[in-house]
Amino acid sequence: MSKAKKKQTVKKTKAARPAAPKGKAKPAAKEHDGDGGHAEFWTEKVKVSPTDLDLERMVELDFLRTTEAAALNAYRWLGKGDPQGAHAAAVDAMRGTLGLTCIRGNVVVGDGLKPQPGPIETGEQLGIGRKGSFEADLAVLPIDGVDLVSLGYPGAMSLLAAAHHNKDVPAFLDVPCRYMEKIAYGPAVRKGPAQVHLNASVRDNLEIIALQLNKRVQDLQVIVLDRKRHEKLVANVRKTGASVRLIREGDVAGCIAAALPDTGVDVYMGTGGAAEAVLGSAAIKCLGGDMLSRLAPTSDEEKERIVAALGDQALTRHFTAEDLVRGDSVVFCATGITSSFVLRGIHIEKAVASTYSVVMRARYGTVRYIRAEHDLGRKTIRLHSAGAEAML
Repeated sequence: MSKAKKKQTVKKTKAARPAAPKGKAKPAAKEHDGDGGHAEFWTEKVKVSPTDLDLERMVELDFLRTTEAAALNAYRWLGKGDPQGAHAAAVDAMRGTLGLTCIRGNVVVGDGLKPQPGPIETGEQLGIGRKGSFEADLAVLPIDGVDLVSLGYPGAMSLLAAAHHNKDVPAFLDVPCRYMEKIAYGPAVRKGPAQVHLNASVRDNLEIIALQLNKRVQDLQVIVLDRKRHEKLVANVRKTGASVRLIREGDVAGCIAAALPDTGVDVYMGTGGAAEAVLGSAAIKCLGGDMLSRLAPTSDEEKERIVAALGDQALTRHFTAEDLVRGDSVVFCATGITSSFVLRGIHIEKAVASTYSVVMRARYGTVRYIRAEHDLGRKTIRLHSAGAEAML
């Protein structure tokens, strides 16, 4: 074939290719997006306006990295008898990592009612905050179980919940007191014909739960915080023949365990932290269970704050998980610091730290367990105090 004919053939081939429609580009590939749909990637730049749902998906793993960073930084204080040092380390890493996240985050539930100094306070603004970022309400507990870390006990986790910000009603209830009375349980109990009630006796509630779970009452396992205030509750549970699993701290893990399969836990009962009630409700919503709770003020000052913020009826109101965590855009993340009913704790082998985390989404009921390995010779985390990356 002559050179002229070759050139002519090439020109014809190029002309035969169909041009992409104006304003669009030819799709190069389709990839499963993990939530039932497909994401398309294009060979040419196309102007895309992501929806709130798209943004929710995009930041999900960034929230996971946040709890990982807080857990890893707090782990350095494991068993060293310094709860304030552990808490400060987790807060520093959580603030620093969220500061790099593409959100406009408004803290609705922080850990400001805790005794440790320098908490993440309600009203803080976290995230990059640039235009087009995910507008998020946040509920955070850098450590659930500060003393557990300090003393080296099991059950500590780093927690974060986020939901799309609603200008009229925040996604999370800002509870104006430190404690709430709670009963937490899984989807089988929630969907049953009989209903658990905070005013019912312990025996009546456990009989309902046993019926829904197709168990005998004496085969139930009940998680209760090991506190003097729970002596009567523990005695009443044992009178029914059910087993009591006492925990020192970390009642979010106890609440979640009641809604997860294969934990051996059937229900959480007792009075614990109010912020923990909100975080626990976020996880339980994702799992299809429920939590009943009511405010448990410990002083007249707390009662006055409750009435001012929520009205007189709030003092006797029974809240559900939906009352504490509104809507279905909730993303819940947790990373284990020390092992609990829900997650394994951090494990270090040679110079590699393994973390164990869970990410849940209420919209789809998706639950992802993620094990990550971190090379401690290279791993850095963003610290808010330094405004820079720091080696672990």
